Amino acid sequence: MAAGVMMTTSSRRRWWRSRWVWGSALAGVAALAALAALRVFDDGMVGAPPNYRARNAALRLAPLRFYRAEHPTALVWFFGNDVGFWGAQQRLARSLSERGYDVVGMDIRAWFAQRPPETVADRAAMLRIALRNLQLVAARELGDTTLPLVLAGHSLGAELALWQAATGNPRKLAGVVAISPGARSHLRVTALDLANKEPSEPGSFAVDSMVRAVPPGVRVAIVRGSGDPLQGADVALVLARPDLHRVVIPLAGHSMRHLLIAGPMIAHAIDWAAGR
Repeated sequence: MAAGVMMTTSSRRRWWRSRWVWGSALAGVAALAALAALRVFDDGMVGAPPNYRARNAALRLAPLRFYRAEHPTALVWFFGNDVGFWGAQQRLARSLSERGYDVVGMDIRAWFAQRPPETVADRAAMLRIALRNLQLVAARELGDTTLPLVLAGHSLGAELALWQAATGNPRKLAGVVAISPGARSHLRVTALDLANKEPSEPGSFAVDSMVRAVPPGVRVAIVRGSGDPLQGADVALVLARPDLHRVVIPLAGHSMRHLLIAGPMIAHAIDWAAGR
């Protein structure tokens, strides 16, 4: 009788252990399926149309997308990456407009292509003037001339945002949010950028030197995916500016294509840069 009781107890234990194992396995499969479904839904290539069309002819010719807020508190000028102002960035811009920002998204690849050939003697000076003038026209178009400006960008666009903040004297600049910047950059798009390689040709620059040169009082944030292969650049960036605000996004790489986690964290970094 005792042996029978012991066997029954042992069988029950095995049954409960088997049920726990299978339950854990099914829960894991369900979690993976849900994550896969969210990744499909959160496709970084799916864009968002702008909600405003510029009246100014020069702005309509420029590779810009306008996302207007009902009651804007700041203007965010968002530089796209070396591929363009792609889907994830468009959706982020739309969500920022819903958060109270006027956003101008800039396709820097197309904008660089519109510039004169590289035989121009002082490319940096020419780009600096053209960019500042374009931003002034856009601010007047939107009625944002009294609002603070936040420069933001991704990858090469992040490096361009830091370069302008350091050298371009943008009007009413409050902060910079650089998403996935590298250690070196340049003012053009080449095959090196598409391969995430650092440029070294004449005219290229160290990104930490730009961070160091951003005027005091302008807030600088670096947003980095925890799996970004370029995150080693952050050591020099943090040393260049002790008050730099660094945000690390879990489960994110360099591209920031998926906004489920990254979107709200980037938005908070922009809030910080705008002084909100």
